[in-house]
Amino acid sequence: MQNVFSYTDLVQKMEGQDSVALLIHNPENEFSRCAFRSIAEAMHLSQSITVFVADVSQVRDIHPVYKITSEPSLLLFAKGNLVNVLEGCHESEFFKAMINHDLSGEKL
Repeated sequence: MQNVFSYTDLVQKMEGQDSVALLIHNPENEFSRCAFRSIAEAMHLSQSITVFVADVSQVRDIHPVYKITSEPSLLLFAKGNLVNVLEGCHESEFFKAMINHDLSGEKL
């Protein structure tokens, strides 16, 4: 997982990538730490997607663009377009299933 530090940084890093996820989180929050661990495990199981991480204490210009009001939130992008937002912490298998469904066309 790579850190992003602004909306512009995210857009530049997404360029040319088919499937991208962005975790907006607060490392001080237990739910965010839980989501980070679950997503890291899900990405270990399925490496077909690039995952970026934005710490809410450092990045403040992504939230308004995508109307994100809570963290943790996992934003899923296909070819640069937002296709889904998953809020909260879930099991790694749930994250993996949703990522596969939303970004690769695999049916649940």
